[in-house]
Formats: sequence, C-alpha cells, structure tokens
Amino acid sequence: MQFMTAPEEVSAHVESTGDLVVRDVRIPLSGGPRPAPATVVIADGRVAEVLPPTAATDAAIPVLDGAGRILMPGFVDAHSHAEGALHRPAIEQGLLRQGLTAAILGQDGISFAPTNARSAADGARYFGAVNGPAPEGYEDGMSVDRLLTHYSAGTRVNSAMLVPAGTVRMSISGFSAEPLDDAQLDAAEAATRTALDQGAVGISLGLEYVPGGFADPRELERYARVAAERGVPLVAHIRGYEGAVSGSLQEFVGLAERTGASLHVSHLHAPAEVAIPLVDTARRRGIDLTFDSYPYHRGSTILSMLALPARLQQHGPQETLRALADADVRAALERDWFPGLSEAFPKLTITVAPHPDWAWAEGLPLIEVAERAGTSVGMAVCDLLLATGLGVGAVVAQSVAQSPENIRAIANHEAHLGGTDGIYLGSRPHPRGWGGFARMLRRHVVDWGDWSWAEAAEHLSLRAARRFGLGERGTTDIGAIADFVLVDPAQLADAATYEDPTAHAHGMMDVIIAGVPALRNGELTERTPGRGIRRTLRSIAP
Repeated sequence: MQFMTAPEEVSAHVESTGDLVVRDVRIPLSGGPRPAPATVVIADGRVAEVLPPTAATDAAIPVLDGAGRILMPGFVDAHSHAEGALHRPAIEQGLLRQGLTAAILGQDGISFAPTNARSAADGARYFGAVNGPAPEGYEDGMSVDRLLTHYSAGTRVNSAMLVPAGTVRMSISGFSAEPLDDAQLDAAEAATRTALDQGAVGISLGLEYVPGGFADPRELERYARVAAERGVPLVAHIRGYEGAVSGSLQEFVGLAERTGASLHVSHLHAPAEVAIPLVDTARRRGIDLTFDSYPYHRGSTILSMLALPARLQQHGPQETLRALADADVRAALERDWFPGLSEAFPKLTITVAPHPDWAWAEGLPLIEVAERAGTSVGMAVCDLLLATGLGVGAVVAQSVAQSPENIRAIANHEAHLGGTDGIYLGSRPHPRGWGGFARMLRRHVVDWGDWSWAEAAEHLSLRAARRFGLGERGTTDIGAIADFVLVDPAQLADAATYEDPTAHAHGMMDVIIAGVPALRNGELTERTPGRGIRRTLRSIAP
C-alpha cells in the first residue's frame, strides 16, 4: 500500500501536547538485529530528538526513566467496541496496560453515530450488549462530529470512528428488510459522506447483523464507491466465517472489483488454509485488502443475533420484544426455529445479562442457565432477551479449526493488523478486551520468534495507523506523534482468562499519549490526553 497526506485534512497541531524526556530505552529498528539504545526527547507532543542513551538534555523537561525497556509505538486496536467504555477509568486502565493508545470504533456497521432522534433509542437498545451505554444527549441523535468531540474530553485513549453502514440504514428505514429505494440510497450516501467530512476514517459493514445484513448489492456498492472516491477503507464483518468464509470473502472482494474500494476484513477467524489463499489471490490481482484478528479460539457477540431469526427483528427492538412475549410466537420458535440451533446452544456462555433477576447467569453456559431456570434452552433465550430488553451478550466457542497453529498462521500474514474485538460489558466478558495485544506481543515476539520488535510495531501499530489515517503515529521517528508504550520483555504476559477476564496484562506499565503520561507504574495518571482522531491520511494505491 502507498499513502499520501491529504493537505486539506491535516490537523494544524497535535490535539494534546506534552514535553518529556524518555531516557534509557531501546528502540526497534527495521531490519536491525535488536532494538538500539537511545534517549528520546518529546516536544509539543512529538518526537523532537533521538539521542544516545547518556546524552544530556534540558533539565527543565520532565524525565521518564525507561530502565532499558523497549520503546514501542502505541498499539492501535483495529477492531474495538469501546464506544461506551471510554471515559470509564477501570476500562481505560485495562486498555493502557496492554499498550493500547488508540481504538478504531464504529465496527460491524453499528455505533452511536450517525443517528437521529427516531433511530437513537432503537440503536441503543438493540446494540447495547455490544457498544455499552450511550453518551449523554444521545437520545436526540448524534453526529460523528459530536461523538468525536465527546471522545476528545476526559479520555486517556485515542479513538477514531468508522461510518457504520447499519446505523446509517437504521436512521433511514429502521430495521426493515426491504431494499432501500433510490431516494433512500441517496440519503444513505449523503449521510455517509457527511460523516466522512466530519472525520470518520472508513466505512463499516455488518453483514451478519440486523439491519446491515439486509443491504442488497446496490446499497453495498454505494458505500464501496464512496469509500473508493474518498480513499478510505471499506471494513466488513463479512456474511460468514469458519466454513462459510470462502463465499463471504468472495462476495466482499467482488465489491472491490466493481468499485475499486480498498477492503479490510474484520476479525478473520477461519481455516488458514482456506482464507489465506483467497486473501493472497485478491492481493495479487491488485485488490487492496487487509484484515485484523485476535489470538483467541472463542468469539463474542449479542445473543439476539445468534439465537433469533432475522425476520423476528426486522421491525425493530420494540416489536421483537413484543413477539418474544407472545405465547404463540414462542411456541412457534420452540417448534420450528430453536431445534436448528441445537449444535450452537452448547457453545454459548453468557457474558452480560443486565437485569437483577438474571445477573446470576453471567459466566454460565447457556445450557446450564436453562437447567437452573427449569426451562428449555429456547425459552431461556426468550426469557433472558425479554427481561433485559435484548441486552444479552455471549462468548461463542469457535470450530476446532481455530487451533493455535491456525490463529498463528493468520496473524503472521503481511496483511494482518492486530485487533481485540473487545466488548467491555458484564461481569464475565471475553478476555480479549484486556489481554489481546499483550498475548500477541508475547507469543509472536518472545515465545515463538515470529516477529522482530520492529515487525511487531508494524503488525500492532503502524499498519493500522496508516490504514485508518491516524496521522504520524505508529513509529518512533523524529516528527512522529509521541504515542508510546514501554515494554519489559521479561515481564510481558497477558493475565486475563475466561474465569478472570478483566485481569490486567503485565510488562507494559508506562504509556504515553502525545507526550503525556497516561499510565505510570501501572496506574492511571490524572492526565486525560486521549482524543477523537479525525482522518488525516489517505490510501491511494495498493
């Protein structure tokens, strides 16, 4: 990929600045055998000088002792659902403790913006088990500009927004399965363009979610053509993974063939021997294609997507809840629908059930929840969703094809970006949101030797910074924005497990955002340098 700076889009200054000397660190060098000793001088939030480790510096500038640790560019989570988690100190500490300095939000075609007064309530209800609580004032609707401004006040981690196509569609036609007509397509395109004008860094599709999955080829091509014209990636939770990945990838690649859009596949969990040749073939044919992945065998999403037929959801959350309360509808689901999920139900463990009568279900397999409730699994699903207003999430065991070797092969690909798909809700969330980047760094660099430290910086920082136009991030070069994490290889490890999913990672105890220490000795500082990042770079060629 090649990238160019779009002068009209470049911020005149770094949003949150700091002056700092980071002494006695080791900096990864591309092609070098080992990180090089250095002292880094940061001025106005950017790298001003890279000096020998014992060089004298201005005594008036605060000093952070690196103690021989490795200075890495801050990691960028290419796939995060931290919308409602930012501004929550406990969550931000978990992000920083695994070296994350930025998160790409608006994933899977769903987010808080752009919404209007009509769509906001339905979106908050249906997707609440993914994105969490909406910001204050959301009930009136929210623009991408307003949401990015919200993230530019009082946060410790940077964020950037994709335009969520499912949310755009919801604001125009609700949860309807009907194809958008010409006027509605024009409205969807206009809303998407406005969101990009306000700083969004790409467009996201959620082809397994309602209502994004109802989009027909004409609608998908509209988004793809806008992405191609604006030079931003089209990002997709494709229509199927695992055994369905071949057809789903081919559908997505077809959009690029017809429109010239650059593509990014979300959380590519699939047999490597199937997915990688498809990715390589597309890239050889000139398709600008990347993907992200996380280093776990299990996934996590909302229970309604997994357990209810799409037809039951196409009139919006209120109608879905009314249907779940109807004895005839429940009987029909029990007879005609739930038997088809008999193999899927044993793979589900409840992560969040926000109702006092059901909080006990968090952390339990769905089968056990049904047994304890004295009902069938299908009726337990109905009761859970009805009581919580659809606010139930679940961890999902993936197929046996998701072996460590398979996950490793996908992550070692040249088109790979690091992601967590983190969801930060409930008492037993998926541990990927607290340990994903520490696990990738430990395994691929320290344990397996797949990546050098410089290559790790590419996988976990630089590629995402370039892909999503995050400005001069992802490097330690002079002039780079000083988003950094100090890594102690001897201590580096993820600690989060399915039993203790919010345990903090080890070995990354100091994190700097734009030259400002956000994490010091593993604890949050009082500084809040995180910002809503607006698009600054444009991809122009594969």
